[in-house]
Formats: sequence, structure tokens, C-alpha cells
Amino acid sequence: MANHTVILRPLRLLSGLLLLASQSLFAQPGNRPAPFPVALQPAEAEYRVVVNGIPLGLNATIRLTQEDQDYRLHFRIENRLFQHEEVATFRWHDCTARPHHYRHASAGFGLRREGEIVFDWQDREAQGSKAIYPLVDEALDALSVAMVARCNMAKGDAEFSYPVAEPDGMAHYQYRSLGVENLETPAGDWNAASIERDYPERGKRSRFWAARELDYFMVRMDHQENLFVRGRIELTSFRYLAVPP
Repeated sequence: MANHTVILRPLRLLSGLLLLASQSLFAQPGNRPAPFPVALQPAEAEYRVVVNGIPLGLNATIRLTQEDQDYRLHFRIENRLFQHEEVATFRWHDCTARPHHYRHASAGFGLRREGEIVFDWQDREAQGSKAIYPLVDEALDALSVAMVARCNMAKGDAEFSYPVAEPDGMAHYQYRSLGVENLETPAGDWNAASIERDYPERGKRSRFWAARELDYFMVRMDHQENLFVRGRIELTSFRYLAVPP
């Protein structure tokens, strides 16, 4: 059971953090911030997962699709022993996301966890599976926050933060930029922008790299939970999906 705990803990952290920066942006030095497109481009990216330097045989996938005026962002990470899934639906306008619904579910090693949120914007209420509470203006969920991050970083913001609704209440995500560097991944080499998420817990860190060549999809994420648990995901493939008529 101890070994299962060591594996599950970083996997939950990786899955929760992956989508926070899956679409992060950053303007390259010497260039003006690139204008962000009015519509989000449907796409799919796949990643491999490494925990404490050991590949775990886990495949992670991010898939963004569009139906009419709504977008659906789907994140899945799995192998034969463990599965984690997150799905969010939201509407997009002028670099703002208005979430409709969010859910997550994890299963493996005899454990199961799940939660969801229904966004009632008419009554300004978040109906979470663990709590019901007021919605603040511009509240996001843990997946749609990744879409809005693209716009903040396209403007060249050095620091930015978001109010995020979770199944048990409101949270606050804070980020800062770290610059641009050349980065090698299994899917190729990238001129990648880097950001870091700030945590109140000492010793806890998350750093993300996003490639401008791929419309700023994330190409790598490193997370350090403490001195003993570290995880990494790296891009293995990427493709654009057909745009709906």
C-alpha cells in the first residue's frame, strides 16, 4: 500500500496541474505580444508521464473540441492500473471563458475519487459536489483556466492570477513568467516559454513550458510536491483537429 500511495499522490498532482497550463502563452523576447485568435483551435496532444525519474507507462491526453458555441476540454491519463479523467464545457468570448460544467474522476489501486461543479450564472451559484457557494465574477474551473492563461501571456503579463471554482469551494491560482528557452521533448525541440505556479506550501513547485509553434500548447510540465516526490510529463505527439463547419 505504501508503494501505491507514492504512485497515486504524484499522479493526482500531475493530473490536476496539467490542465492549468495546457494552453499557456508567452511573448518571446524582442517581439511584441502576439494577438490571440478570436476562436480556439481544436487540437489533441499526448504526453508521457515520469515520476521520480521512472516512466510509469501512463499516457496522458488533452483534447479540445467545439460544438456550436461551446467548447469541450477533455483530459485523460491512464494505464492498466490507474485512470484519471477531467471534462469541462465552457463558452468563449473575447479571451474570457464562461464555464458551464466541470467534473473529475480517478480510479485505481482500490481507490476512487470524483467530483463535479454545475455553474448557475443566473443565480450566481456554484453547485459543487462537496459544497454550494456563491460564484465570483470571472470564476473559472480547473480546466477552462488553461484557456484564459493563453490570453494573459499573449499580452506579455509577467504575473497573473485567477479565481477558480472547485468542488469544495473557491481557490486562487497565481502564476509568474520565467522567460524563454530551447527545450527538447520526445515530440521534438521547441522554443518554449516557461511559467511557474506559486504555492503557499514551502518546497512545492510547478513549472510549465509552452511552445509557440504549437499555438502554445504545453510541451512539458515539472512538479515537485516535496523533496521526495517529483513528476514530469513530456509531449509525445500533437495534431490539430478538423474545425467544425
